[in-house]
Amino acid sequence: MVKISIPYGKENITISIPRKNLLKVCQLKEVSGVKDNLKTIKEALQNPIGSPTIPEIARGEKSAVVICTDNTRPTPDQYLIPPVLNELNKGGISDKDIKIIIARGQHRKMTDQEITQKVGSEILKRVKVEQHDPDHNLHYLGKSKRGNELWVNKEVVQAEVKISTGNIVPHRYAGYGGGAKSILPGISSRDTIGYNHLYVETGEAALGKTEGNPVREEMEEAAKMIGLDMIVNTIMNTRGEIVEVVAGNPLLAHQHGIKIVNSIYGTQVPEKADIVIASSFPMDINFHQASKTLEAIGHIIKEDSIIIMLSPCYEGIGGKDFVDFLKKETPEEIIAEIKAHKEKNVVSGIISYLITKCKEKAKIYLKSEGISDKDIREMGFYPIYSVQSTLEESLKNYGEKAKVLIFPTASITLPLLQTK
Repeated sequence: MVKISIPYGKENITISIPRKNLLKVCQLKEVSGVKDNLKTIKEALQNPIGSPTIPEIARGEKSAVVICTDNTRPTPDQYLIPPVLNELNKGGISDKDIKIIIARGQHRKMTDQEITQKVGSEILKRVKVEQHDPDHNLHYLGKSKRGNELWVNKEVVQAEVKISTGNIVPHRYAGYGGGAKSILPGISSRDTIGYNHLYVETGEAALGKTEGNPVREEMEEAAKMIGLDMIVNTIMNTRGEIVEVVAGNPLLAHQHGIKIVNSIYGTQVPEKADIVIASSFPMDINFHQASKTLEAIGHIIKEDSIIIMLSPCYEGIGGKDFVDFLKKETPEEIIAEIKAHKEKNVVSGIISYLITKCKEKAKIYLKSEGISDKDIREMGFYPIYSVQSTLEESLKNYGEKAKVLIFPTASITLPLLQTK
């Protein structure tokens, strides 16, 4: 027997599995964080990829915005923002002419306490901080190449210098987080976000894919149209430590960051599995975030397989429309529901679509203290309390040759299925 410890929120759950059944524990590469966060950030800002430095960009301009992530993202904005503000100051833009916009897309508004934790109390004393509203204070940029009407935050459009922060990780349909994602969906309108997300129906939007991915390509187009000058993005390890910071041209710097991300988050999977045990750590604040787990592993499970998912979901489901969407029996019904009810959260709908694709192939068990058994069942899953007993029962059903994959950090892992 092999004993394996799997993260479950703030705790760990240990399971035992027969060695003959264990295909692989898909760990991310262990990479040390940098010794000095501030030094690493400053070096990135002084050596931008494919763009002038911030003082050179700011020289002669009168106003600036820094677009930062909300609390659903682990981006260490409290470290990133002060050096960016200092560089803007060097370029001649004073704090009173700088505004921070929190790019929350369609996520819930953050509390004052959460904002303080996110950007730091000193920043709140220096500059004005506002949260993006996807329904108000918008400006029309024009149509994208695919016909999406791009409505974005008016304050960002009006600012002469535009810089955004972010964190690069594999993303279920944008390919990767970070980069131009700060603009679309970050500071876009509800309808603009919805139109963009519906490209998943083409089947061309996927985890770890940028080229030929309509979701990501339109994000890049929106960033170019709004005139995003620079991104400052982190790459972090599983302990939430900064491994590297990339700054510069929104497309080129992001592409450079992707190469680093692939070396850390990419994990080789020898073959498809009968049973997958997957923890949503560290994206486990709610099911909206934790569901990244299912999109990450959907392509490496066999037909009629089992997924045992672990996610505490401390804030519950994270989207009131989730259960309604997941009650639909087919992915096609969900797409029809999204198009018929634009008042519903399209992100919840798209996530439900991708989850239902996964449910067509697998029976999904969910261990979660933050979601009621009733809601778990209504979402089409099966509530469990013991991972060990569920695994043992599953092994009995599949027989001695059952193959098991374990993902301790499935929500941020990029499984790469080996081709024979």
